[in-house]
Amino acid sequence: MLCRKTVELFTLLSHTQETGSRRMGMTQELLALVTGLAHYLKILIRIALTGALKLEKEQNVREAMASFLDKLHLLAVQGANPAARRMIKGPSGEVMTPSLTGGNFGTQAVTYGFRSLAPENAGDPPFREGPSKPSLTSPPSDLCIKCNNTVEEDCVRLGTYQRWHSHCIECAQCGKVAAVPAVKEPTSKTGEDKEGKEVTTKDQLPKPATARRPPANVGAFVYEVDSRREMPSFGDVPTIILCTDHAHGGCRGGFQPVQRLEQYAFLLNVALRRLYLLLKKQGVVPSSPGIFHAAS
Repeated sequence: MLCRKTVELFTLLSHTQETGSRRMGMTQELLALVTGLAHYLKILIRIALTGALKLEKEQNVREAMASFLDKLHLLAVQGANPAARRMIKGPSGEVMTPSLTGGNFGTQAVTYGFRSLAPENAGDPPFREGPSKPSLTSPPSDLCIKCNNTVEEDCVRLGTYQRWHSHCIECAQCGKVAAVPAVKEPTSKTGEDKEGKEVTTKDQLPKPATARRPPANVGAFVYEVDSRREMPSFGDVPTIILCTDHAHGGCRGGFQPVQRLEQYAFLLNVALRRLYLLLKKQGVVPSSPGIFHAAS
């Protein structure tokens, strides 16, 4: 909901040229959106605090609460500075590299957020011109490379801006897919209540939309290097994907599983770049990003 409300806010901001009664209506929408955003941010912080307390009490992770509060403090200190770097550095100033032996691979070696979306990997934010920033004339896409539908769930990425639904990562030879089987819907049971009336109940299983699913089995898939083709908003995209059973010497790995929360962060990243491009075309955003940041 926080992600959706933020995207709605971006959409509303894209209509800044409206006038008259429509502009008055937009003011009411803006107030409602800001109130909703504050509400969901409060819930999110409460969830994180509760999780940190559980880690300390149940798992004996003594640094959990301090670590979380340090991250919040860092966000406040940086003050939404688009030039801020989120990579963790060692004692000598070297950038620490993630380890494959434990932890969440998507978040290792970054202070907060996701490693795949750190400026060092995803490019600079649109409010700051930089050498690693993707082209603003062709913003990244939120669509699945294979089926061309929006990806709003657990998925698979190659690099930062190439994304597939987990079930769209499929071997071209045998049809094997990377998606882990989803939780089945609860089965209905018919019985009688205390008064003898027939009632229908369901087994208490988690709903597929809310159940926590294992990450996609990306380790079992590779792509043909020679099959890569240039696609707008995606770059060089592999068009032939194979499972490791049918792989050959011209194949390469590199697929990474993306859980739902990381994908939501990616969608916000794409939506922000699109909004910036639109406002720049409308002349709302000054040509100098520094001026825009100072105003914001």
